[in-house]
Amino acid sequence: PIKANEILPPEKGREVAKELGVPYYETSVVAQFGVKDVFDNAIRAALISRRHLQFWKSHLRDVQRPLLQAPFLPPKPPPPVIVIPPPPSTTEEHPGRLLEEPLCADVVLVLQENQQVFAHKVYLATASSKFYDLFLQDVKAEADCKQPTGREPPARAASFDMCESSDEESRVNLRACISDGTLIGTDSDGILEGGRGGRLLSSLGRAFVSIRRETVQDPVTFITRPMTVVHMDPSVLLGPFRVVMRYLYTGQLDEHEKDLMHIAHIAELLEVFDLRMMVANILNNEAFMNQEITKAFHVRRTNRVKECLAKGTFS
Repeated sequence: PIKANEILPPEKGREVAKELGVPYYETSVVAQFGVKDVFDNAIRAALISRRHLQFWKSHLRDVQRPLLQAPFLPPKPPPPVIVIPPPPSTTEEHPGRLLEEPLCADVVLVLQENQQVFAHKVYLATASSKFYDLFLQDVKAEADCKQPTGREPPARAASFDMCESSDEESRVNLRACISDGTLIGTDSDGILEGGRGGRLLSSLGRAFVSIRRETVQDPVTFITRPMTVVHMDPSVLLGPFRVVMRYLYTGQLDEHEKDLMHIAHIAELLEVFDLRMMVANILNNEAFMNQEITKAFHVRRTNRVKECLAKGTFS
């Protein structure tokens, strides 16, 4: 085994080369680094040493002296492997409990002017393109308020679940969405307009009225801290909205839920077309098909979380 005192630092090698009056090179037989440099420059040194001979003087005129060795640049490390664990099966660890006990909540959704729902941006943004666009604008607005750092904010998503829906006939027919969960960057200028007490949202549809930063008391720790406050459209009712929120967290919809049409209305506002499809399946007595939609939901969420982590979005 090699001992620590047997390893010579590069400074020692340079000192010896300086004493001998020769160039200094480092090599690695394992990585093949520097081997060609040593041979090429040894040949140069040998040829230059013969320049004083009359026969070689004209032939060796263009030979360079031994060149300095370029520093070794280690290869770029591979990107970190991001592993998203599967959704937990136990009730205590299920994402749905975060709605009942919103620990570390960072957004407050205000309904009917006084009803508050605490939630988490990463859950909402990775399940709904509308929330993704909304919170990304909030991030950009915060960045504009600070000193410029030269780093551009991440690109917004055009839509996670965009697909067309057919007209309602005698049989409910709401189409599902097919998406691989990738984030597509598009231009997002002109989304926000100046508003009193916050920013009015004019181009993100009817789901949101305004967004602003406020100091809010945490519902779990009761500690006052700044959060993002979003005022929702007045047509959004608390009961159906909680059902939609549970879907955004868990990807599931109880087939015994009441007021399914209002749930579909909120899903339409938020462009969560898979939820609309689940409502249609329940109304058409085909609730068994919702299991596949839930599986696809978790696959897309995994891809979106990976991409958000890779881009540093919301972190």
